[in-house]
Amino acid sequence: MKRHHSFCRFLNATGQIILFNVFILATHPAKAISLFNDYYYRSLIADKKANMPGDLLTVIVLETSNAQSSADLASGKDIKVALEAGYNHKEEEINFSLSGKGKTTAKTGRNGKIKASLTVQIKQNLANNTYLVEGVQAIKINGELQTILLSGIVRKEDITPQNTILSTRLANAHITYQGQGSVSNSQDRNYIYKILSFAGLV
Repeated sequence: MKRHHSFCRFLNATGQIILFNVFILATHPAKAISLFNDYYYRSLIADKKANMPGDLLTVIVLETSNAQSSADLASGKDIKVALEAGYNHKEEEINFSLSGKGKTTAKTGRNGKIKASLTVQIKQNLANNTYLVEGVQAIKINGELQTILLSGIVRKEDITPQNTILSTRLANAHITYQGQGSVSNSQDRNYIYKILSFAGLV
C-alpha cells in the first residue's frame, strides 16, 4: 500500500509539472531564433562574391576623356579723315582712311584613353550594400614604370559572379595613371619645347 501511495504521489506531481509547462507555453508564445544571416551567407555551389573587407575583385578600366577649350579675340578700328584745300579758286578734296583689324584665336585640346584591368581590395563596408575599394598596379616595361591607382565606391549588385566590375560603375571614382621613364621624360621635354616655341624663344 505504501508503494501504491508513493506511486500515486509521483504521478500527481508529474501531472502538475506537465500542466504548469503547458500553461507557460500557452501564455508565452515561442519565438524562433534564426541561425541564418544573409550578410555572411555564402552559397556552397555559387562563386564566392566579394563582400567583406579584405576580399578582392577585378576592375575593368575603360575610361575616355576629351577636353577642349578655345577663345577668340577680335579687334577692329576704322579712321576716316577728309581735308579740303583751296588753290586758284579751286577746291580740292583729299580723302584718306585708315583701318585695321586683328583676330587672335587660342585653342587647346587633350584626349586621353585608359584601358586596363587591376585587382582592388574592399577596405570598408558602407551603407546600402556598398563597399569602399582601393587598389594600385605598377608595371615596369623597358625601363618605363607605369602605375595605376584606383579608388571608389562599389555597389553589391554591380559585381558580377566572376568578381569583376566596370570602372564606369564606380561612384566617386579616382583613377590616376602615372608614367616614369624615358617616354614620359620625352613628353615633358616636348611640352617645354612647345611653351618656348609659343613664346618665340626657340
